[in-house]
Amino acid sequence: MKQQHITLSALLSLLLAQSFLHADDALTLEKAHVETEVIEESGIGAKAVVNAKEIEIKSSAELLNPYKTISLEAGVDVRTNDPFGMDITHKIRGKADRNIGETLEGLPLKGIGPGGGLATMMDIENVSSVSVEKGAIKADSGFGYGSDNGMVDMKMQKPSKNFSTELKQALGSYDFTKTYLRVDSGEIANTAKLFVSGSLTQADKFKGEGESPNRKNFAMGIASTSNQNVEWELYGIYNDEKKHNYKGLTYEQSKDLSRYKNEDYNTQLTGVAATDSSYYDRNKQDFQTYTIIAKLKVPLSDKESLSFRPYFLNDKGYSYTGSGTNVIDWLVDHDTYGAVLEYAHEFESAKVKAGYWYQEDEPPGPPTSRKLRNAATMDFIKWERIIKVNEKHKFNAPFMTYEQTFDNTIVEAGLKYLWLSSPNLISYKTTGIGDVSYETALSQVSAVDFELPSNTYEVFLPNVGVTHYLTDTSYLKASYGRNYNTPSYGFGGSMISYFNNPAINKNEALLQQMWADLKPEESDNFDLGYASEGEELAFTATLFYSKVKNVGGTFYDPALDYTYQQNSAEAESYGLELSAGYALTSNLLLKGAATYNHYAFTSDIQSAAGSFIKTQGNQLPDVPLFYANLSAEYHLQGYTLAPIVRYLGKRYVDVEHKYDVDAHYLVDLSISKDFKFDKHTLALSLACTNLLDEEYISTFGASETNVKQDITYTVGAPRTLFASLSYKY
Repeated sequence: MKQQHITLSALLSLLLAQSFLHADDALTLEKAHVETEVIEESGIGAKAVVNAKEIEIKSSAELLNPYKTISLEAGVDVRTNDPFGMDITHKIRGKADRNIGETLEGLPLKGIGPGGGLATMMDIENVSSVSVEKGAIKADSGFGYGSDNGMVDMKMQKPSKNFSTELKQALGSYDFTKTYLRVDSGEIANTAKLFVSGSLTQADKFKGEGESPNRKNFAMGIASTSNQNVEWELYGIYNDEKKHNYKGLTYEQSKDLSRYKNEDYNTQLTGVAATDSSYYDRNKQDFQTYTIIAKLKVPLSDKESLSFRPYFLNDKGYSYTGSGTNVIDWLVDHDTYGAVLEYAHEFESAKVKAGYWYQEDEPPGPPTSRKLRNAATMDFIKWERIIKVNEKHKFNAPFMTYEQTFDNTIVEAGLKYLWLSSPNLISYKTTGIGDVSYETALSQVSAVDFELPSNTYEVFLPNVGVTHYLTDTSYLKASYGRNYNTPSYGFGGSMISYFNNPAINKNEALLQQMWADLKPEESDNFDLGYASEGEELAFTATLFYSKVKNVGGTFYDPALDYTYQQNSAEAESYGLELSAGYALTSNLLLKGAATYNHYAFTSDIQSAAGSFIKTQGNQLPDVPLFYANLSAEYHLQGYTLAPIVRYLGKRYVDVEHKYDVDAHYLVDLSISKDFKFDKHTLALSLACTNLLDEEYISTFGASETNVKQDITYTVGAPRTLFASLSYKY
């Protein structure tokens, strides 16, 4: 049984005692103000921005993942599958991320496939803001593998113009520890300013054996100074992350959490392969990520500028997954590079942008090569798949935006035209290929199983929006825009398994037809919103509607007796988002958000072989109809108390609604205080997540078109305590 740090409870008691002992001295209190964060002044879609101050309050001691800072926004469903936020998923208006819809400085560094997400690559201390775009996505945003599920963008904490240092040490339950250091040089000889940072993070799993995570991170940045006309920035990040996986439960086990919540992988080897595939060290990941991003902005005149933003990322590592008597050894060495070129011109009451985005990247997504190893001995058995990629994923997208102000009305419009090319894949027979490198294995292959040709898709992505100010502090807005997601490239992996199954009669013509039938998912999105901001009360309401075609997912086809991916379904979502903030007293701010989202299929799903799955009118799996949160910020004697209550409604496991996962509440609490001494600041933070120790299922492995319940269910993290002490100069 894991032990919690007793010192955290003692520190919590000490802080509370001190605050009440000095309550009589509370003669001067900072007045709480409500800041509008839900809808930005933009006519396209709905955009929420969480700034550095809000991140600092919400982060407290425990927050490691920047995405948790947006978890209180309406329409955003963020779930952490471990206590530390290093394994996180998010849905925006019910649509899952698949590691897409994520950018850093507007650049789509990460795509689909194994390895850590973009958020785990960033130390939250190096993030200045996190924004969320919902509904229609602006044409100069939404780059990458898709925008249909919304966009989340992080901004770097840029080098400071003054010398500064930050040192932070955090401790927590399950032997959690994080050490972070950042040093900013300040402006050097009016030429440049730079920072370097590093962190070490380590923790045990909250159940079973193993570490999750064991993470090393290094970042650096250098930028122009404030007196230079030409703006330039260069950032580099290195992230080395290892973690052991958590074992999922069966459906029956998920319904009896009091008995099975601590069920996990085996802690000892037995020498029996069928048993040792469930050994904890046979189920883990080890990835190293390198990325470089840059920005160059050249003013052409007082009203126009030209900017260039190149980027590069490499993911390298492996994942082990126990399966039957084997361990799947998934090899990854994945490059991504691209750039955004943009011209901007300002007129007296209008703004125009024109630009071009280009990207190339290698699989995963579609499949890469994998080996099979004996689960008992880890001896090589064979190559499970050897894939040669002759063409990379390629994205080409010219875009334009236009904004015009007419008295109290702002009109915006944009257009992006996307050419998307999938790779050409050749799957080889693996017989006779030994435990050699991927390059050597390719040189030894001869016979071909099948070949999937490269496909090029064209997607037309217009948008338009109007914002009309009723008063200086309230406005109405309406918008329309088309978004996209890439085709269901997991189809390639499904077909490899299909061809490797000797019990199945292969149909090459059907295979090629199913591959040709894959299409990008497209959605038409409509928003109608109202926002009002006052000194004491801020309120927003947004009605939204989305019509989705070519919905992709993995489902069982009873005619083929096989499960595979395709893009053949249609769906729609409609709902209401409400957000409000109210300064109840001069030092107490209440905030809340609620979302109703009906996201369902509008037709039954037809397979390539002509069979149907009854899905029309049914809510998609793992999408709650209703979810909400309520939070507070209470300031007293320099202390900030921030309780949060979250509610996630019932979710269906399958599209036929035969199986479900219960609704649950979660309560978090954080307490923080800054001690200032001249230019020095000492900050103490305490936090408790899942304060009531709720037993619940966080996520499960259902796709959008799942019809079964025999999938894995991930147990949510139990009560966890954290404390951190940071020093800033």
